[in-house]
Amino acid sequence: MAIFDSTISNDTLIALDLERADIKSMNIYNDGEGLTIDVELNSKPHKCPVCSTETSRIKGYQNKIIRHSILNNTPCIIDYRARRYICPLCGKTFFENNPFTNKGSRLSVATVYNVLADLKNPALTFSYVASKYHISQSTVANIFDRGVNIPRRTLPECICFDETYAFKSDRSNYICVLVDYKDKKVIDILPTRRMQDLTDYFYNIPLEERKKVRYVSFDMWQTYRSVAKTMFPNCVTIVDKFHLLQEFTRKATRVRIRIMNKNKKIKDELENEARRLKKEKKKLPPDKQEKLIQAQRNYYILKKFEWMIFSKNKDILNPNLEKKMNHALGQYCNLYDLFNLLENTDEDMTEMINLKDELYDFYEKCTYEESKAKINELIIDFRSSSVPELVSFANTLTQWKPEIINSFIIIPGINKKMNNALIENRNKSIKLLKHSSNGYTNWKRFRNRVLYTINDDEKFKL
Repeated sequence: MAIFDSTISNDTLIALDLERADIKSMNIYNDGEGLTIDVELNSKPHKCPVCSTETSRIKGYQNKIIRHSILNNTPCIIDYRARRYICPLCGKTFFENNPFTNKGSRLSVATVYNVLADLKNPALTFSYVASKYHISQSTVANIFDRGVNIPRRTLPECICFDETYAFKSDRSNYICVLVDYKDKKVIDILPTRRMQDLTDYFYNIPLEERKKVRYVSFDMWQTYRSVAKTMFPNCVTIVDKFHLLQEFTRKATRVRIRIMNKNKKIKDELENEARRLKKEKKKLPPDKQEKLIQAQRNYYILKKFEWMIFSKNKDILNPNLEKKMNHALGQYCNLYDLFNLLENTDEDMTEMINLKDELYDFYEKCTYEESKAKINELIIDFRSSSVPELVSFANTLTQWKPEIINSFIIIPGINKKMNNALIENRNKSIKLLKHSSNGYTNWKRFRNRVLYTINDDEKFKL
């Protein structure tokens, strides 16, 4: 006779993937440590897994304890009385089919599903998911390792190369990230960016597949250029615009800091002298007092308003905006005035800002054909500079000249220039995974987790 608690809700049956007609007996109770569900299913004819003979002959029963995630805030155990059948033809014994677990597992299918679904979120750690479903962290890791094993994607027409500090190993502190520029999916990640390792990786990919790669974008890492030219015989190599501008920003920052420190030294020396003279009831000579005031103003402007150098705020170019009192400078001024003061703190600062504008105009206004002549003008202007930091940037422009020109190519099919802005966004997600987990030590698991979380079309298997 069936024993069934009629108060059991349809929601509970749905969560257990059961119909009322499936159940011979069921009892749900709380034993103080969590929820326990005692269940036995109705007997049904089963086919022998060996010879396919249908049988209803029962060999015996075995109780199975299964962890289930029907409730997240309370541990749940299914005490399942599993029926075992015997084949009348070949004598094979086997367990009845059940909706709770996969073969050989002590976790319900629902628990495994929920664990893998949660791990799609890069912010959730293995330890958090383990706590949520009342299982161990190693169990969560094993579920993930069995359920997620992602192969490399086919090489696309447009590939972005970049690296990020995410997985420290004996061979490298950086991983190499490969992204399909057109469909925005991560093709693969590699545990190192070393030339030999990258060459070996791509060498194992059929040449016919590598020949289909037409455009490769990267930062100014010589290894990427060498590997791209060797492994992708039909590709155009491109230096990412944002990395070149980032390199210029570093040079510009060195110019600003050098000038700021020069003014700080003058300011500190004259302030010390003024304090010494004050004790003697004397004052700085007028020329030194004027020099001190100018050094104080320059230092203040270079330190507080450095953000204006690369700002796109249009108010900086508007002299007609309302002026407000700046007590540190002792005058009324607006952003336009402050920028002029910043630009004129030193001749090197003026020259740096002028060349910055020329570089930005180069990227904003040039076409592919125009860039071929304009980059030569840029190189001459930077090399002719009296600012040593900017002269060295001319060497960067010269070294990467072909790749810089190629960055102006409009990519067929997507009608825009290629850059690595997309991959930088992917790198943020990778770093989130690293930081939220306090680091990974298993490369295969880390790689699968990255590809699984970043590519929204990656699936798991139960």
